[in-house]
Amino acid sequence: MKIAIIGDGALGCLFSSKLSQKNDVILMTYTQEKATIINAKGLQEEKSNHEISVYNHLKAYASGTYNKPVDIVLILVKAVQTAEALKQNLDLIGEKTLVLTLQNGLGNYETISKYVKDTQLILGTTNHNSVSLDTGKFFHSGVGITSIGSHAVPVTELKKICDLFSESGFECTIVDNIGYLLWKKLFVNLAINSFTYITLTPMGFISENDNAVKVIEEIIFEATKVANAEGYDFKAAEMVSFVKDVAKAHPMGYSSMSQDRKRGFRTEIDFINGAVVKLAQKHNIPTPYNKLIVDIVHAIEDADQYNKTLSFT
Repeated sequence: MKIAIIGDGALGCLFSSKLSQKNDVILMTYTQEKATIINAKGLQEEKSNHEISVYNHLKAYASGTYNKPVDIVLILVKAVQTAEALKQNLDLIGEKTLVLTLQNGLGNYETISKYVKDTQLILGTTNHNSVSLDTGKFFHSGVGITSIGSHAVPVTELKKICDLFSESGFECTIVDNIGYLLWKKLFVNLAINSFTYITLTPMGFISENDNAVKVIEEIIFEATKVANAEGYDFKAAEMVSFVKDVAKAHPMGYSSMSQDRKRGFRTEIDFINGAVVKLAQKHNIPTPYNKLIVDIVHAIEDADQYNKTLSFT
């Protein structure tokens, strides 16, 4: 199949490398400079023993420079970049193109559906973790299930996607209640992404430190109230255990947001904890911990940018 992957971050490189072994993959990068580097060196996966696997079966293009429809578009940019990335790459989406998002946070469906028909749009989550080491270079730090679902795409088409993923080494399942799954993944992002952004720690820290556990318990307690007000039935204690298990499964993995901080990028906090705060207002539910997390992350973003302007010499 002809697959276009929008996003050259850690997960974009991971999925591009694996899918390119049996499919015709093009990777849409943020800049031409990145596309040039990847085309020259291939995608490079560093193993735990420091050996390097090189994947050079794909072609990289700067976002917006490839103008032919493909079979599948996989969106792996930050939620804050979704609208602009889609606008730049609308030529990739033909009448029969399936568009799959595996992005973090809530609100991606609403953004993408402005540009893509429901009959072509697939939502999903992945429990794979990948760490960006350099342009086109990554460390696959954790494996897990990739789950997909859709309100309108036929199951036969979803099965084709799952089979394609499975053939490339990604365990895949089809779910009926994709909204439930997105919320379940959101609990992980609420706790792990935001907390590891602030502390600059790997995920395993959350499962080992009592003070960290206290914070994530409060974050998740608030979020379950909001999710249940939206029509779901989550138990806070179960979600805390679930998040801790995820952290234990990826002890040396770094969340996408903590990687953003190290590279000086703005985060998608408004689509994660910020999304909970926004929905809570609709239901008149107080969310002081999640609101504080959002404010702290934005303050750190501003502080990191401010510190760059200072001279300490």
